[in-house]
Amino acid sequence: MKKQNYFVAFHDVVAYDASALNCFAFRHGYDVKGGLSLALGNMVAGFPFSVEGVRFLNSECAYIAGIFSSGSDAHLELQRKLVECDNGFMAKKDIRQHNKALQRADWEEFNVEWMLFVVWQKCMGNADFRKVLLALPHDAVIIEDSTFQASRTATVWGTRNAELKTRLNALKKSLLSKGMTKAAVKREQDRRRLGEWSRVGVFEGMNIMGKILMICREALVNGCEPVIDYALLRSKHINLLGKELTFSR
Repeated sequence: MKKQNYFVAFHDVVAYDASALNCFAFRHGYDVKGGLSLALGNMVAGFPFSVEGVRFLNSECAYIAGIFSSGSDAHLELQRKLVECDNGFMAKKDIRQHNKALQRADWEEFNVEWMLFVVWQKCMGNADFRKVLLALPHDAVIIEDSTFQASRTATVWGTRNAELKTRLNALKKSLLSKGMTKAAVKREQDRRRLGEWSRVGVFEGMNIMGKILMICREALVNGCEPVIDYALLRSKHINLLGKELTFSR
């Protein structure tokens, strides 16, 4: 299986035309399209799994553990906190952001391959997550919808859809002017986004998270393992709770 074939290279910017493709664009853990759960993001709780014997409560914490994986005492302490953390958002805000100065200098040399490895471990280690991924139709194009995110990596891991954003903003303005509560407006936006407007506009970005999920789904369907650059990961001497990972299969 070649991840550069159907899914193109990780860092290639792709334009996914929602009117022509069967796009399954996830934004929140509670998103549902056509009766199918889109609980696919790293932040979603409820899918614990292990990485070489170390149990994580969500894949965001496992991913962040790679940032602090030199084996130093400081990194070991942060990893202990990540193992205990059951909230991916808080892990990113309180552990990752507050310890930027401790981040591995070579992190961006292997972060994408580490993410692929982490998500694959999640697939292998959690039957419920496998079911969510395998329930999607064979032609589903999985997209992380980062339309309303302002971070510099919004269109690296995900995509933005300008036309959909315009529609949702106009809808919000209209409904608020009619006295609808913010919570009700949010529910209506989500209903339209995942319903009749799911074929609106073009999702543009690298969509690395979506590509990784599609790679893992194809591997599950075919009963094989995705192409992971284990040589790169081994060369980085990634430590987890005091033990260097072997990436043995």
